[in-house]
Amino acid sequence: MSARAGSGEVPPSASLDYGLLNELVGHLLRHAFLRGHQVFGDVFAGEALTPLQFMVLELVDRNPGITHRDVAAAMSSAPSVLTTALKPLVTTRMLEQVRVAGDGRRVAYRLSREGRERFRAVRPRIAEAERRLLGDLDEVEAEALRGFLRRITGRFSG
Repeated sequence: MSARAGSGEVPPSASLDYGLLNELVGHLLRHAFLRGHQVFGDVFAGEALTPLQFMVLELVDRNPGITHRDVAAAMSSAPSVLTTALKPLVTTRMLEQVRVAGDGRRVAYRLSREGRERFRAVRPRIAEAERRLLGDLDEVEAEALRGFLRRITGRFSG
């Protein structure tokens, strides 16, 4: 047994036998997802904004009055997960909650004036996050990847 093996150190990932994992699309997508979150965190450092919150703000900005249920469906997220992500946005008054006319149980969202200003100020940074994430791909490869992912997820509109 080598000193390294007995030291309790984790071997470098390059020396691991991954078996078929690096051939599995789900495994690769998971790592791409995590890499996307890491890049987002770097680009949006100091903004107290998660990728899920950014996506919610984009949906609400483009669809004022969108309901909680519709946001959750668009995000492929459980309503309870969405509630957790939305709470800080409502607390900081970036989002306003409004009741849906005719159904007081349903909640809809719109950006507050301050929320709209703040979101529109930080929104352009997403282009830098995409550039960093896709930096090793040329434009044709990046668009092909987007196309494949839209097909896999059933989201054909761009």
